[in-house]
Amino acid sequence: MLKRRLTIVLGLFLIVGGVATCRKLAGSRTSPPRTDAAVQARAVRTVIAQNGPVRLSIPATGRLRATDRMLITAEVGGTLLRTGKPFREGMRYAQGETLFRIDDGEVRAQINAQQSAFLRSLVQLVPDLRIDLPDQAAKWDAYLKSVPVDGQLPELPKLASEQERNYLAGRGVLDQYYNIRALYERRGKYTITAAFDGVVAAAGIEPGTIVTPGTRLGEFIAPGSLELETAISAGELGLVKVGDTLRFSGEEGRGRWTGRIIRLGESIDAATQTVKLFVQASGEGLRDGQYLSGRIEAGSLNDAVSVPRSALLEDAALYIVKDSALTKQPVEVLHEGVEQAVVRGLANGQVVVVDRLSGAFEGMRVTPVNP
Repeated sequence: MLKRRLTIVLGLFLIVGGVATCRKLAGSRTSPPRTDAAVQARAVRTVIAQNGPVRLSIPATGRLRATDRMLITAEVGGTLLRTGKPFREGMRYAQGETLFRIDDGEVRAQINAQQSAFLRSLVQLVPDLRIDLPDQAAKWDAYLKSVPVDGQLPELPKLASEQERNYLAGRGVLDQYYNIRALYERRGKYTITAAFDGVVAAAGIEPGTIVTPGTRLGEFIAPGSLELETAISAGELGLVKVGDTLRFSGEEGRGRWTGRIIRLGESIDAATQTVKLFVQASGEGLRDGQYLSGRIEAGSLNDAVSVPRSALLEDAALYIVKDSALTKQPVEVLHEGVEQAVVRGLANGQVVVVDRLSGAFEGMRVTPVNP
């Protein structure tokens, strides 16, 4: 019993001693001094605003197309004949030179048949004229002698009176004459000639082929007359005019050429809100179908600054750096291009942020970096 009491007393003593020791140790510990986290400034790219004239340049891209172009289609049917020069891509022809010739044997036979019938009518007409219109008989006798059976039909003599006209019409002479002239016009369609000096751009048919009306025979262009069709946004239409100059380059920057605006479209594309622009291009090395990219020199705006379009905020403002902190500066946007924007409202010497900052706010600490 005594042993049990001693154990209890000893346990209580140890508990009280442990609590006292813990309190003493806790009271003797000192806390380390607290320090505020250092605020790090964010590096941003900037430019120094300098007001002055800003030249406007509008990007333009497109493909060249020959303005003088013949899409050659057969108007008559027959067998395609060989000519002195094969119609092949790259072959050059002078104006008036034969491109294609289609066999016209059938129409020539029709001309000869109708011309013989016309000659017979004249033979019957002249004796009657000596009786009915003696004053005109000599004229028609001379015309009768000039009409060949196989050859070019001469033009009718000038009709002296309404009576003479009615007399010939009643005998069917005028009908026969103009039917023959129509056959001459048709025979002319069997030979296709070059309307200008040019080169073959496409050829897809061989001599000996039987063609029908509507058959496409090839394509013929004048390589020196080239035009580029491009488009600009409707908002930029007021910045360009006919006669403005463009500077072009080819793919990967190869080659340099100049162009001039010759036409402006009248309608705005409802889907893209763009207006067509037509540019006359010239220079060595340009070819039909070539892709070009360049810029339109569209004049200049005074007392303005050019900044990256991505730097503009939604409320027509820019961030400037003042006392190492961001500050909003409202501006007037004069022009927005694809990459650059022209603004007014900045003072000379202001440090303008040109980065597109995410999570930025006024008062944010920044470090300007001038590229």
